[in-house]
Amino acid sequence: MLAGSRLNVTLLLAAMTLNSVPFGFSLVVLPIYLTQIGFSAGAIGLIVSVSGLANTAGLMPAAIAANTYGRKTLVFLGFITSGLAYVLFAFCRTLNLLLLASAIGGVGLAGGFTAAIWTPAWVALLAETEPETRTNAFGWSQGLFTVALSTGSAMSVLPAFFQDLLRTSIETSTQLTFIIFTGLAIVSGIVVLPVSETRKKQADHHQTRLVKWSLSKKSVRHIAKYSFTFGLLGFSSGIAGQLLSLWFNKMYGVNAVTLGPWFAAAEITSIVVVPVIPKVARRLGTVKSILATQGMSALVLSCMILAPTYQDAGLLLVVRNLLIGIYWPVQQSYLMGTVVAEERASASAITYTIYGIGSATGPVLAGLFLSSKSFISISAPIIIGAVGYFSSALIFYLFFRKFPPPDEIAAK
Repeated sequence: MLAGSRLNVTLLLAAMTLNSVPFGFSLVVLPIYLTQIGFSAGAIGLIVSVSGLANTAGLMPAAIAANTYGRKTLVFLGFITSGLAYVLFAFCRTLNLLLLASAIGGVGLAGGFTAAIWTPAWVALLAETEPETRTNAFGWSQGLFTVALSTGSAMSVLPAFFQDLLRTSIETSTQLTFIIFTGLAIVSGIVVLPVSETRKKQADHHQTRLVKWSLSKKSVRHIAKYSFTFGLLGFSSGIAGQLLSLWFNKMYGVNAVTLGPWFAAAEITSIVVVPVIPKVARRLGTVKSILATQGMSALVLSCMILAPTYQDAGLLLVVRNLLIGIYWPVQQSYLMGTVVAEERASASAITYTIYGIGSATGPVLAGLFLSSKSFISISAPIIIGAVGYFSSALIFYLFFRKFPPPDEIAAK
């Protein structure tokens, strides 16, 4: 790898890691914090949903803008402006402003509009390294993103720490934590500035602005089937995962300080399955491996409502994340391996848009269920999510069991 290319990769990975730390924090703390300052579970679900909708709506325009105005510019703007969301979360108490904050900077994994701004451009910049090191760079990106989520989840203890240290209220100490995240957002933008960007000639540059949307009839059917299962997967993730910390709070009465280490463990331990992924796919086949691991994750998720203590539920959460760590990359690889290279960008954009819509609708329903105090209502998001996960896996198997990826056919 050339020195300049190595520096680019290092800076891009460092900036992404810094900017992603607040995602893990907000996933654990924000739903519980919003209940503490007077918001209902239904309103919290709406706040989370807006983040996913804004992210979904911004992806395609951001990709076009990156080719028009420069990728580094979009990455810088996306990283810097995410800090505005944390300022709003720190000091605003009206629903409209909190909805705006969620749309800008995101809650949990959705990332909001700013993540939509920087993600396509950041991926394109990272891909500018030499071909033989590109896979390694993207492998590091997944690992460091997991580390960032784990770090953010572990930082859920900061509000309580500042509360004891400064003798202040939990609200003020949470505000201080959000200000720290604003600083991380600004630093992440500054880190990107030395990155060098390869700009093509104007004629070629004009071509890169065009996205190939013309798909063959065979690809349309294939992508439509995949999108259906992927949208169901997104809905399941939204209803069962986005407000999971609030579910723990309602079910077991535990706070963010208690939950933080469990969520951090669930994220960081998922790294250990990375070497196992290709072995599972080879042993069972791509489609069967998705059915097996996603089906088991649904079963583990459903068992959480029967856990007698939050520690038992936390252990099940860790196991579930291990299984997600297997089937998620296998499912992404399946789509890229079964569409022609010229249609991959279109296929990715379509399927992630459908996933985002499903993911954004789930938290609204979860918030409505969590507004009640009954066991059945509190358990409903988990059960519905588990059924959705299993249904997605089963339908995926029924759709694609006779259509393995070409490389899998060649290997046989």
